[in-house]
Amino acid sequence: MDEPRKPEWVRFGQRVKRLRRQQGLSLNELARSTGWSASYLGKIEKATRAPNGDVVTALDRALRTNGALLREWGDVLKSRTEPEWYRQSRDYDKRAREIRFFHPVVVPGFFQTSEYARVLITHAVPGASEEYIQNVIDTRASWRADLKTDAGLILNVIMAETALSLPIPAEIMCEQLDRLIQESQEAAITIQILPAGVPDLAWITGPFRLIYIEDEQAVLCVEHPVGELLADGVREIRNLEAVFSRLQAWALPPDASVRKLKEMRQAL
Repeated sequence: MDEPRKPEWVRFGQRVKRLRRQQGLSLNELARSTGWSASYLGKIEKATRAPNGDVVTALDRALRTNGALLREWGDVLKSRTEPEWYRQSRDYDKRAREIRFFHPVVVPGFFQTSEYARVLITHAVPGASEEYIQNVIDTRASWRADLKTDAGLILNVIMAETALSLPIPAEIMCEQLDRLIQESQEAAITIQILPAGVPDLAWITGPFRLIYIEDEQAVLCVEHPVGELLADGVREIRNLEAVFSRLQAWALPPDASVRKLKEMRQAL
């Protein structure tokens, strides 16, 4: 699953390649040092795959850059706006037959109302321009429009109860809860609430979604503060599938989750 080359990835990949050659390492030797395949590392060097945080950490350690590679990749992430990273995974979402999504902190972006999204953006990106804010809001609305549940797509969504208890103005939160209740009425959408205080800490994995496309390898999207990273490694996908199963086991059943949403709505 190669991705389009991007200028910021090219610079990072060239940096990794230069460091590897300076230290006299082949791709196979670097693979043994990092625990990641030579094929995957080669794609990073050629800028056809974006690395995730784990592989950058492994490269930083193996190439003895004392955090420099981690800082450089952090700069790459900061230089990208949400609409740009969103477009990387948009094609996968549009072709999916099933998407499993978990978010421990906020309502998933494709279910966010405009005003709820505005509150989150203005706090997460202090000083953001109105143009930037509106761009992100429009992107999230477009994301939901892409998810054609009437065409057979199944959405299985788990969100933490704490994500629904943020200090957001009541009128905005009421509208957001109404939206979730409405979405939960669709036969192809299952929304489950993970109660606060469950003893299983699988939720600390952070937000992610698993995208399943007919006759193709599943795709994993892992969110971070300024975007998301794509991966199709079997190991990573199996790990997150196991995490999702554990979260489902602790989450309220769909009908109880809807009742919880309605109770929270009435309490505002």
